Amino acid sequence: MCLTLALSAFISSADPAVASTRKRDDANDANKANDVSKNNSAEDRAAAAIPASQNGEELVRARNFEVLYVTTRANEGSSFSPKYATKRKLDLGAGSLEYGACRIERPGSALVLRSATNFEQFKLSMQTADHDWQTAPVRRYDPLSLPDFLVKIKNWQGPIMVFIHGYDESFDESLKDAAMIAYQFDCKSDVPVLPIAFSWPSLSNKAEYSADEANLEWSTAPFFEFIDTLKAAKNPTSPLDMVAHSMGNRPVIQYCFQHRSDPASFRNVILSAGDVDYHMALSRIADVEAAADRSVTVIVSDRDAPLITSQLLHGQPRLGRPLDPPSVRAERSEFLTSAFWSRLTLDASAIIVPNALNMDADVGRWLSQNPGLGRELGQETIFIDVTDLITGELGHRLAYPVIAGILRETLTPLSTTAVYKRPDKLTLEAMGGNPRWLYRFHKIDSNKFRQ
Repeated sequence: MCLTLALSAFISSADPAVASTRKRDDANDANKANDVSKNNSAEDRAAAAIPASQNGEELVRARNFEVLYVTTRANEGSSFSPKYATKRKLDLGAGSLEYGACRIERPGSALVLRSATNFEQFKLSMQTADHDWQTAPVRRYDPLSLPDFLVKIKNWQGPIMVFIHGYDESFDESLKDAAMIAYQFDCKSDVPVLPIAFSWPSLSNKAEYSADEANLEWSTAPFFEFIDTLKAAKNPTSPLDMVAHSMGNRPVIQYCFQHRSDPASFRNVILSAGDVDYHMALSRIADVEAAADRSVTVIVSDRDAPLITSQLLHGQPRLGRPLDPPSVRAERSEFLTSAFWSRLTLDASAIIVPNALNMDADVGRWLSQNPGLGRELGQETIFIDVTDLITGELGHRLAYPVIAGILRETLTPLSTTAVYKRPDKLTLEAMGGNPRWLYRFHKIDSNKFRQ
C-alpha cells in the first residue's frame, strides 16, 4: 500500500507529496460528473447502479433506504415490533448479538448537496440534510436470524461499509448515520455500498458518559465476533470499509491491534472524531495501517467541544482533537452539560480563526528553520481537518460528505490545504521544546470549492 497512490485522489495540490497525481484525478472527477449528468435523478442513478445479479428489494435505493444492523442492545419489544433502547442483550447461551434490516425514508434534502455552487451553500445544505436524515422515519424493522443475515452478506456483490457509532447515540440515530454516509456515497458511485450499522447500548444522554464507556467496553467482544463472522461470510471480491465515530474508535483500534499479524481486514479505515487517547492511538497506528489495504484517515476538528470535555475528563488529548485544550474555569461536575460544551466552543472559536491556517508563530518559525519537519501521521495514514466544515453537535457531528468522499477516493467538490499545528504540551516537552517533526493536517479549505 502506498500513501501517495492511495490518497492523492482527494488531497489538495497544496500538498507537494501528492501534487503529481492531481491532473489525473481531476480528469477522473470530470468523467464521473459527465456520467452523473446522464441520469435525471438520484433514484435513476441508484436503479442504474444495481447489478442484474442482485435482488432490487435487498438493495439501498430510491426513497426507502435499507440498512442492515447488528446490535448488542436487547430487543425490548417483540419479533414483530422490535424496540432497541439502552439495555444490554446479555449472553444467556444464544450470544449477545441481534441482527436485522431496516428501511429509512430518505429525505428529499439529501439531493441538495449535488447542486451547491459554493462552500457556504454546501455547508448549509449538508447541515439541512443531516437534520432531515435524523428526523426521517424508520418505516420498517426486520429482525433476522444469523443464517438469514449471512445470506444477505454472501449475496452482496460490491463494497460493504460497517459503521460503529459513539457516545450519546440512540439505535435509530446510528442507523440513520450509516444510511446518510451510504447514500452520499451512492450518489456519486457506479456501484452502491451495503451499509451495516453496529449499534451498542449507548444511553443516549450526555450526562451518562461513564455508563456509555462501560457499555461499549462490554460490547467489544461481540463486536470482534461480528467482524470475524462478516469477513468469513462476505464475497471475497466485496471490499470491506470500516467507519468509526467518537467513542466507537476504541474497539476498532483494539481489533486492529489484536489482528496485527493477520492479512488486512479492511479496505479503508476511517477514524472520525476519535474519543480515544491520542498517545495510545499513535502507538497503534502501524497496527491500524496493517489492517487496511488502501488507506487510514483520521478526521479531526479543533472546535470539537465534546472532545475537549473528554480531554479534561481523561487528562490527555484525544485522537479527534490532538491539541491542548483551551483554558477553562469550571467544576468537574459541569463537564457533561450542554451549557459547558457551548462555552467551550466559544472559547475554542476565540483562539481559532475561521477559514484561516491557524499556524502560530512558533510553528511558522520551526518550519522556516527546518522545512522538512512536516510529515503525515503514519506511513499510510493522514489527518483530515474539518474544523471549518462541521458545527453540528458543537463540532462533534459526522463529516459525512468527507467520509463518503474518502470511500470514493475523491473529496470533490471540497478541497484541502496542508497546515501544521503545535504539538500537545506533553509531546513538545518530551522533544525538549523543539519538535522533531510536525504532523501535516489536510484542512478542508473554504476558499477552494470545486464545482
